[in-house]
Amino acid sequence: MVAGMASQGVSVAQFGLATTPAMFMSCIIPGYEYDGGIIITASHLPCNRNGFKFFTKEGGLEKANIKDVLQRAAAAAHSAGMSPNARHTDDAFVLDVALSIDPSSTPKVDFMPVYAKHLRNIIKQGVDRTDNFDKPLEGFKVAVDPGNGAGGYFATDVLQPLGCDVSGSQFLEPDGWFPNHVPNPEDASAMAAGVEAVQRSSSDLGVVLDTDVDRSAVVAADGQPINSNRYIALMSLITLRKYPGSTIVTDSVTSNGLSDFIEAQGGKHFRWKRGYKNVIGKGIELNKAGTDTPLMMETSGHGAMRENHFLDDGAYSAVQIIIETVRRRLAGEGDIAIELLKQLKEPKDAREFRMKITAQDFKPVGEQVLAAFHDWLLAGSGGASNWSLAEVNHEGWRVTVDEGDGKMGWLLLRASLHDPLLVLNVESELEGGVKDTVAHLRKFFTEHSEFELDTSRLQL
Repeated sequence: MVAGMASQGVSVAQFGLATTPAMFMSCIIPGYEYDGGIIITASHLPCNRNGFKFFTKEGGLEKANIKDVLQRAAAAAHSAGMSPNARHTDDAFVLDVALSIDPSSTPKVDFMPVYAKHLRNIIKQGVDRTDNFDKPLEGFKVAVDPGNGAGGYFATDVLQPLGCDVSGSQFLEPDGWFPNHVPNPEDASAMAAGVEAVQRSSSDLGVVLDTDVDRSAVVAADGQPINSNRYIALMSLITLRKYPGSTIVTDSVTSNGLSDFIEAQGGKHFRWKRGYKNVIGKGIELNKAGTDTPLMMETSGHGAMRENHFLDDGAYSAVQIIIETVRRRLAGEGDIAIELLKQLKEPKDAREFRMKITAQDFKPVGEQVLAAFHDWLLAGSGGASNWSLAEVNHEGWRVTVDEGDGKMGWLLLRASLHDPLLVLNVESELEGGVKDTVAHLRKFFTEHSEFELDTSRLQL
């Protein structure tokens, strides 16, 4: 890739180990302002899933942009008389070009210290500690767990130079085999490791990062994990104090309790589709239309803020939480993470079921099942008078389940974005309530056995 770009007269800086947000910021930070940035990453997946993420100062490239890049590359290969399937020809071409380029056109640049300084300045200005501006985190202890991804710098190059005690941190050394746990804030083992680190070291906060640091989660001082709905609630709490009355965009599987929490803080909850690109894109769209939308966040841990160029940056989210936590401590106020967990109403029971569509052409089957489910709901939900179709649906069909005594559960049936799956999310405010909801839902699938769909996972 470097050889190809250099052969066309492009000056290519090689950063070495970096993070996804840093590559974008290399197009923004004064003194660098590259025309584009590319990172090679598989995120938390195995190394054979590596791919490219492309950035300009406008943000990450979208599907249409990627398609255009691929078509241009194919056309260039054709013009050069190369076949995409001729690996020996391709390898020989790359080697020939690599040997002919001027090494000075591909300098090695150590950019991560620049990005780390950028984050340190945000913390300094955010905490604004009048008695110790340059060491605002003195007396504060954070355990960082990047899971042997690229995020170890957050402990050693961002927090520690600001006076923070990071001695409780673990798995800081990059290792693409991920020997300790998968670096994924959605993964139970990753969060359990973060909890263990906080409790073992008596840290004030834990930070769990994914491989390329575009996602994060935290652990409260009392050891409670804060990811998914909890993380969105925490970021919403911080955001709504900065931007009162604003709108928070999330993906479709967020809980009823999160909606209630956002509204109780004076905000508005806009529930959109799964996929962090979808969530961020909707936030950008709403802002352009005049709707004050400072935060967009998915339950996966991807989150972007308008004030940070709409970039999904797990380090930036963690920085916002650290700033608010330290600020409150210096003011003699309570721990914001623990305060959050007292206010957020959470389900007593929650499950996700992934049902495989067995047809080769799976997308039409998924659409047919969802259309039939919609008709079934309108026809009375198989006799369930306590089931009602949600007023707003942007992805699949969400159903509110009245569980009695003011308790409200819900289910959402939707198609997977990329895989041959129908995904069912169910939450209940009753212990074991998911079982009852799923038992009734099976009536729909029994009545519609014509679909090529494996519903065996719905057995509880």
